Amino acid sequence: MCGIVGISIKNNDSINELVKIEDALKSIKHRGPDDQSFKNCSKNLSLGQARLSIIDLSVTANQPMLSTCERYTLVFNGEIYNYLDLKLELIKLGYVFKTDSDTEVLLNLLIEYKQEAILKLNGFFAFAFFDKTTDELIIARDRFGIKPLYFYEDENKFIFSSEIKPFFSFDIDKTLNNEAINLLFTLTYIPAPVSILKKSFKAKPGYYYVYKNNCLEGIEYYQPSAKSKIELSYLEAQKEIKEQLNKSIELRMVADVPLGSFLSGGVDSSIISILAKDYKSDLKTFSVGFDHPYFDESKYADDVVKKIGSQHTKIMLGESDFKQNFEEFIDKIDEPFADSSAYAVYLLTKKTKENLTVALSGDGADELFGGYRKHHAEWMIQNSSPFKKYGVKAIAKTTSSLKQSRSGKFGELNRKIQKLAKGYTLPIQNRYWNWASFIENQDKDLLLKQPIVLISSDYISIDSDNLNEYLIQDQKFILPHDMLLKVDMMSMANSLEVRTPFLDHNLVDFVNHLPSEFKVNKNGRKQILIDTFKNRLPESVYTRQKKGFEIPLQSWIGKNINEILFSELFSELYIEKQGVFNFPFINNLRKNWDNPKFGDKIYLIWTLLIFQNWWDKNIKSF
Repeated sequence: MCGIVGISIKNNDSINELVKIEDALKSIKHRGPDDQSFKNCSKNLSLGQARLSIIDLSVTANQPMLSTCERYTLVFNGEIYNYLDLKLELIKLGYVFKTDSDTEVLLNLLIEYKQEAILKLNGFFAFAFFDKTTDELIIARDRFGIKPLYFYEDENKFIFSSEIKPFFSFDIDKTLNNEAINLLFTLTYIPAPVSILKKSFKAKPGYYYVYKNNCLEGIEYYQPSAKSKIELSYLEAQKEIKEQLNKSIELRMVADVPLGSFLSGGVDSSIISILAKDYKSDLKTFSVGFDHPYFDESKYADDVVKKIGSQHTKIMLGESDFKQNFEEFIDKIDEPFADSSAYAVYLLTKKTKENLTVALSGDGADELFGGYRKHHAEWMIQNSSPFKKYGVKAIAKTTSSLKQSRSGKFGELNRKIQKLAKGYTLPIQNRYWNWASFIENQDKDLLLKQPIVLISSDYISIDSDNLNEYLIQDQKFILPHDMLLKVDMMSMANSLEVRTPFLDHNLVDFVNHLPSEFKVNKNGRKQILIDTFKNRLPESVYTRQKKGFEIPLQSWIGKNINEILFSELFSELYIEKQGVFNFPFINNLRKNWDNPKFGDKIYLIWTLLIFQNWWDKNIKSF
C-alpha cells in the first residue's frame, strides 16, 4: 500500500522537470511514510513510490523495484492477495526471488505475461511497469477502482500519480475543468474520467494503459456484468456466498503489521468483523458515533462486540470535533470531494491508525446486494400498482412545501417521498441520475458562472429495467468515484490500508449473476446476504431500519454558519476575483439557507465550503 508518481518528458526543453519528482513524492508522504524513492529509468522517464510497508517490511522490498537484468522497473500501490500462488507458478517457470513481497511477484508476473498478467491478479492496485528495451510503459488500475490513479498531459510532459497533489510540484496548467465543477455541484464528487484540472483525467476502473511514443492508449480488461443468470436455488446460492466471502477474508488477513476491522453496526461491517474474528482471536474493531441521537448508531456495533468479544474502540464525535479538526481535514482533500461522511471516515481512520496499519471494511456490499434505499424504491416503482403510484404522488404534492432534510425523521421522510414521487415520472436512466444527485439543477445554474448541461447518458448506461443492471451501474459509477475514493483518500491520509472483502472479483462475479429477487424484494434489501449470515448476527443489526453513514451536517454547520458563509472565502470581493460563482446567489444563501421554502441547501453549502478551501490552497493566484 503506497503512493506512486511518474513523469515522462516529451522534449529536451522540459528535461529539468524530472528532478521535481522528489518534491512530488514528499507531497504524498502520508500514503507511504516508510520510504520515498525514485529512479530515472531513461533519459526521459522517472518513476517514484512512497511506501507503506505491509508485506515484507525489509528495505529490499522497497520500490521502484528493478528486475535482475535491470531491463524492467515497477512502482506499485496496493496488495496482491493471491501472490503466494502466483509466486509458486513463477518458481516453476524458473524465476528466483530475493524478497518475500508481493511487489516482486507482480514484477516477475508482468515480465512473463505482460498485460495478460493483470487478469491473474486478485487484489487492488495501481501500478506502472516500464520496459527499457521497448520504451513502453504499462499503467493499470484495479477492477473496481479501489486504488485511485490520475493522469496529467500537456505538450511537454505526461504525469501519473495516486493523487492530484503531486502534479502541483511540476510546471502545470492549473486551468479548471468546468465539466468537473458542474459534476461536483451535482453529485458532490467528480466521476472518472473527468478531473478538476482541464488537462488532468482519471484512469477508469478495470482499464490498463499503454504509453509509448508520447501516446497513451486505454484498454478495458474488466467490467462487472449481469447479462446472464446462474441457475441455483436460494439455499445453494447462500452456501456459495458463505464460502466465497470466507475465502476472501482469509486472503485479506495476510499482513506483517497489525490488522483489525471497522465495525459500524450495520449488516456489512458486522459480517466482516464476525468472520474476521474466526481467523484472528484478538481482533480489534473500531466504530464512530455521534452526540446527535438521530445519527448515532454505535449501539448496534456494541451489540456485535458483545456477541464476538472483539477488542473494541468507539470514537464519539461532536460539534467541537468538527471545528477542531476541520482545517486538518481540508488539507487531506486531494481533489474537491464533498461526500460529507468523509469527515467521519477521516477521524475514524486517524484513531484506528494509532492501533492498526490494516483495517477490513464492509464497503461494496450495498452496491453488490442492493442495500440502499433507492434500490428498494426502484423495486417499488417497478412493482407498484397504479393506485399506489397515485397515492405517493398525491402525498408528495400535499407535503411539497414542507421541510425536506436528512437531519430529522419528518424532514427525511418527506425528502424520500418527494424523491420517490419524482422517480415515478422518469425513465430508469434519468431516475438513477436524479437519485444520484444531491444538488438541484436550478440551484447549480444560479450558483455557477459557467453552468453546462450534464447529460446523464454521458456517465451512466442502464439498458433494461432489470434491477441487476441498476446494481451494476452503482458498481461502475457510485462505488469507485464516491464510496471507494472517500475511504482511500481519508485512510491514506492517515497511512492506513483498508481492505474490502466484498469486492473480491470472484464473489462479485458470482453475486452479479444471481437473480435480482434474491437481493431486493417485497421483504426488503440485501435479503440473501442477511439470510446467509442471520444466525451469526445480533437480531438488532438485521431488523433495524438501515440509515446511510452520515454526519449531523445541518446541526454542525448551523452552529457555525456565520463563520462559514461570512468568511473571506465567501466575500463579494473574493467571489468576483475568483470568477467561478455568482455572488447574488451566495448572498441569498446566507439569508435563507435554513428556510424550508428555500429547500434543503446543506449539501450545497458543504460542497461550497470544500471547494473554496481547496481552491484557496491550490489554485488561488491573487
